[in-house]
Amino acid sequence: MDGRYGMKIILIVLTVACSAASFAQSAIDLSPVNRADSDWLRYDNGTPEWFAYEGIYKGVWFNLEDFMPGWSGGAALLETETWFYHDSQYPWDTSDFYSEIWNGDPQAPLVQLDQTRLNATHYAPVFTIYSTPLMVNTNFWVLANTELSSGGWPSIISDDNNSEVAHSFFTHDFILWEPWIPGEGQSNYFIAVSPALESLDATTWGELKTAF
Repeated sequence: MDGRYGMKIILIVLTVACSAASFAQSAIDLSPVNRADSDWLRYDNGTPEWFAYEGIYKGVWFNLEDFMPGWSGGAALLETETWFYHDSQYPWDTSDFYSEIWNGDPQAPLVQLDQTRLNATHYAPVFTIYSTPLMVNTNFWVLANTELSSGGWPSIISDDNNSEVAHSFFTHDFILWEPWIPGEGQSNYFIAVSPALESLDATTWGELKTAF
């Protein structure tokens, strides 16, 4: 394995340190980002720790039961939110990417529902807005498809949450999906979704909001 490839599979830490040890073991503690309101569903903890360009596809598997225990139906999505980070030492060759929604299961995305081409911005939310709410199953995926790039850019932000269950994954071939583990545990990409309120009954939505 050459040095360039090894560095890519580790992920780049948000720090000015240049040693391989820094990339492998260090994470800078940045202030939590200004997020969309609490009606959004997300797995990340809001504090950026890493930025990732490993994998052509980087995505989050959402399970609505994590937010609404016992929920067996789908929902309608109004928007998605994705955060990116640009570092001058690892410049993007393009800021364009595809935001994608897929129904699927914990193993992989299976059925594509939407693909929207967007332009990423540094350290700011990028929104995909659906003029007609997009119906998803209980288990669905939101992907940042970077096939327009030669190296996985634009690079996406993740936390260092050490989650018990993996929800953020990357892949080069859309077959083998690997959990995102930049540090000592499973971390979460900064990808969030906003469901249409009318797709949830009032009681369930009220219970959901208490989780944030």
